[in-house]
Amino acid sequence: VTVAVYGTAAPGSGVIIAQNEDDYYVITANHVLGEVLKGDEIDIQTLDGEYHSAKLLDFDSKIDGALIKFTSKKTYYKAFIHPDVSPRIGMKILTEGYALASKEAKEGSLRRSLGPIVTVIDKNTDGYDLFYDAATNVGMSGGGVFSDLAQTKIKGDGWIYSDEHPCYGFSTPILVGIHGRAETYRAGGKSGASMGMSIYALLERFGNTLLNEGVASLPNESETLIWKDGCPIYQELKKSLSL
Repeated sequence: VTVAVYGTAAPGSGVIIAQNEDDYYVITANHVLGEVLKGDEIDIQTLDGEYHSAKLLDFDSKIDGALIKFTSKKTYYKAFIHPDVSPRIGMKILTEGYALASKEAKEGSLRRSLGPIVTVIDKNTDGYDLFYDAATNVGMSGGGVFSDLAQTKIKGDGWIYSDEHPCYGFSTPILVGIHGRAETYRAGGKSGASMGMSIYALLERFGNTLLNEGVASLPNESETLIWKDGCPIYQELKKSLSL
């Protein structure tokens, strides 16, 4: 579900959240795009290496978020967003994004990192309401912050045991936020914490734009392509391990 985003600023990342026919919708951090003017190009690179021309649909000066779309006849995964799973202190999360090359790493790469949410600050500056203890690199801005149902008291589709639900124990990753920046101090230096924006605040902001694009709802867990493809693979894995 993670894509690389090339705007007028430094390259960053984004997350595919929805689809309407051949149109795919991506949320990213606004500072990844920079000041996009008429005629400026935005490119998205999907996991298969394909480049797609993208269009800026909406952004906000108060929240460091932006909504863009690209068109393709290929099938790409969309993130799963659970309406009842909210970020909370102590929730374990995973961040994912395309880190740029550095002095120590001569090539950029898709990276993941783990850590707990350390605090939640409602309506914080630039919309950064999530602070988490997960290592992030330049280029990962706009990438996803994911959790799972094991961090909640909610039972997902994978926790319903019956003959009709052979994927008992399978949990689809849940998108809870979009990564933005590392926390810094006015006197200089960084705290080590990373900051992100709640996906629910971003959806509230960009919901009308999505609705105007024909995206009226987001899929339930069992309707996602992650579930449809992952469930059979999970079944085969359980069989091979005699579970």
